[in-house]
Amino acid sequence: METNKVAVITGGGRGLGEATVIDLILKGFKVVCADHNELYIDQVANKINKEHFSSFLPCKTDVSNRNDVKYMFGKALDRFGTIDILINFAGINRDKPFIELDDEDWDNVMDVHLKGAFICCQEFVKCKSKGTAKIINVSAACGIQGRKNGANFCSAKGGILAFTKCIALELSPRIQVNCLIPSAVDTPEVRERYKLDTKEGLDSVISGIPMGRLGNTEDVVHMIRSILASNFTTGSTFYVNGGEYMS
Repeated sequence: METNKVAVITGGGRGLGEATVIDLILKGFKVVCADHNELYIDQVANKINKEHFSSFLPCKTDVSNRNDVKYMFGKALDRFGTIDILINFAGINRDKPFIELDDEDWDNVMDVHLKGAFICCQEFVKCKSKGTAKIINVSAACGIQGRKNGANFCSAKGGILAFTKCIALELSPRIQVNCLIPSAVDTPEVRERYKLDTKEGLDSVISGIPMGRLGNTEDVVHMIRSILASNFTTGSTFYVNGGEYMS
């Protein structure tokens, strides 16, 4: 994998986004950490060693707002001169039974996940008018198989799968676009959603994982490194879930 590249990571303030920001910086990348929450970004900055500060660019960004996204890419270009990689982790949850979802619940989730990926990818391609580049969109297994109380989230994630294939066709061969589906990975959001701090919740999740354990952030960032290292892969979906979902 070629390092010394510039990566923009949305949703970089927590969970897998945060882990990816830190990992790529340690591997020699220059990284823009974009998140809607400045507190999260500050917490990531506190974990970056001083010798890597020159490779770290924080940017408060609402990915559903095109002006915010344009500002983010402009800031990245001003600082680093180019952008080579975009990884779209940004997302939110508004879980409710289908019949209780209101328009705001639907629109907010769609705006961040699907519209956000659309805007970020489009503005990235405009910035990267020459040379090769790579995009990784992040979906979820529930975007394929569904789940209760997540009609908005699952629909958005299913849309990301189709969106990835469409733009992979249009942007090839210059820009590779692939999709990552992590699941059963121990992050704050997953721990809260599935009550993993309780024995009952943890046992319930692990019982559905053939590999018999939760994933960790290293499992996911290792896959991201592998995707970035490939120069002959586009429109593909990569699963990191211990066998919880098999396609």
